[in-house]
Amino acid sequence: MKKLVTAALCAIFAGTLVVSAADSKAGGALVYGKAKDARALDPGMVDEGNSSMVVSQMFESLLAYKPGTTEIIPCLAKSYSISKDVLEVTFNLRQGVKFHDGTPMNADAVVFSLKRQNDKKHPFNQFGPWKYWSSKGWSATEKDAGIVKDIVKVNDSTVKVVLNKPDTTVVYNFALYFTAIVSPTAAQKSGVDFKNHPVGTGPFQFVEWQKDSHVALKRFEGYWGDKAHLDRLFFKVFPDEQARVLALKKGEADMIDPTGPEGMKTIEADPSLKLQRGEINSLGYLSLNCETGPFVNKQLRQAFNHAVNRQEILASVYGKTGVYEKLPMPSLLWGYDKSVRDYDFNPAKAKELIKASGVATPLKVNMIYLPAYRPYNPNGKKIAEILQAQLKAVGIEATLQTFDLGTYWDTLDAGKFDVAMTGWTGEGDPDDWLFNLFTDGYNNSSRWRNKEYVELVTKAKMVAGIPERSKLYYKAEKILMEEASICMLARGIEYMPMTAKVEGWITYPTGKRNFATVYLKK
Repeated sequence: MKKLVTAALCAIFAGTLVVSAADSKAGGALVYGKAKDARALDPGMVDEGNSSMVVSQMFESLLAYKPGTTEIIPCLAKSYSISKDVLEVTFNLRQGVKFHDGTPMNADAVVFSLKRQNDKKHPFNQFGPWKYWSSKGWSATEKDAGIVKDIVKVNDSTVKVVLNKPDTTVVYNFALYFTAIVSPTAAQKSGVDFKNHPVGTGPFQFVEWQKDSHVALKRFEGYWGDKAHLDRLFFKVFPDEQARVLALKKGEADMIDPTGPEGMKTIEADPSLKLQRGEINSLGYLSLNCETGPFVNKQLRQAFNHAVNRQEILASVYGKTGVYEKLPMPSLLWGYDKSVRDYDFNPAKAKELIKASGVATPLKVNMIYLPAYRPYNPNGKKIAEILQAQLKAVGIEATLQTFDLGTYWDTLDAGKFDVAMTGWTGEGDPDDWLFNLFTDGYNNSSRWRNKEYVELVTKAKMVAGIPERSKLYYKAEKILMEEASICMLARGIEYMPMTAKVEGWITYPTGKRNFATVYLKK
C-alpha cells in the first residue's frame, strides 16, 4: 500500500527526477524517522548527530572513511602529503567536481570553506559559531595561536594547510563533516541564512526544510562519483519513540533511529521489519562538574564512581545495545590501556570516601538527563531513575531534571548542573577522545582541568608512530581514572531498524549515516 507520508512528501518533487536506466537499484523514496530535527544545515556549524546525519548526505570533505571502517581514503582531494616537519598538509584536489548549484569545486572553494572557520577577520566568520573547529584548538584564542595558521591556495587544484605547531592528528579531521566544502557562491548569496539553504557536492541535494517536520533531499544527478540509488530521501521528525516504531510498522517510515529494548522486541516480532547490528565508536557517560558545586572535591567524584552499579544499568536499560567500557574511548581502538584500574561497584567504599571528604550527608545534587535516544544512551530517564536510587543508598540525593534536546545541550555547555548525562560518537584516533573531551573546549563538559594530563595528550599529537603515542596515552589514562571527572556507562551497539525491503545499509564505526548506498528492493 502506498505510504501516505511518503506520498505527501513526494509531491514536492513532481516532475523533477531523472531515473538512471543503467542502475537496476535506482528509484524510490526513503523516509527516515528521527527523534529530533536538525539545528543547522551548514556543516561548519554542526556539532550533534541530528544535524550531521542530514548534512553528511549533501556535503563532502577532502577525505573520507572507507565504508564500514576508520580507514582514511581520498574524497574531494585525490591525494595528500605531509611535510617532514609536520607543519604543512598539501591536498591535491579532484578535478571536474561540481556543487549542486553548478559552480566548480576548486581551491578557492576549499580556502573559503575552511578559512571562514579559522580566521576571525574573514567576512563569513561572523556567521558561526564554528564549535567543532574551535573545540579542536585549531583557531586562535586570546591565550593561544591555535593549531591552524593558514589555509593557502597553491593553484586551482592544490591547497595547503599550514600549522603553527606539528600535529599528526590533523589529517583525520579532514574526513569529518565540519571540514566539508561548501559552495562559496551559495554562501555569499545566502549569507547568514546559508545554514537553511545548504549547497554542497554530495550525492543528495537540498530541496526543502520544514522545521520540526522534515528535510527533503533528492539525488544529485551531476554527482562526480557513484550516484545514489534513491530518487528521494526524507528525514521526518517523530519525537516519540513509540510513534517512530509504529510509523515503521505502518509503512510511514522505511528506517528509524535505533530504539530501546522494548521497541526492538516489537520490530523483531514483525517479519516485515529487521534490525541490522553494527559496532560503533559511541560512548555514554556522566559528567561530574569539576568547576563548581560538590564535585570539585575529587574524593566525592571517586565516591560517585564506586556508588554506581553499571551492570544493573546495562541489564535494565541497554540490554544487547550496550557493553561496558571503563575508559572514555572505545576498547576497539589502539591506545586503550586494558590494565588501568577501574572503579568497582562498592557502596561501602563510596560511603568511606564521602566521610573522608568532610561533606555532610545527605548530599543534595542536581542531575540532568537526556530527553531523547542517543546511540550511547537508549533511555536517559530510566538510567537517571536507577542512578537516583543507587546514589541515595550512599547518602547522595539527586534531583532529576531534563529539557528539550536543544536546551539540554545549551545547559550542558553552560555548566548548569552537578551531574549530566552525555556521550560521544567519535573517530578512530584516540586524540578525538582523550584530547577532544578533556582539554579546554566545549566538549569538556565536566570542566575538568589537569596540567599534566594536557601536556601528555598534547605531546601525543606531536610524535609519530602508534607505539610512542600509546605510551603517552597510557599515562594520561591513569590520571583520567584517578581524577574521576566522569562516570562511564557503556559503549553503544547499534541495531538499525528498517523494513525488510531496505538494502545496502553500511554501519560506520564513527556513526556516520550514508544513504548513497541504500536502495529499496523491488
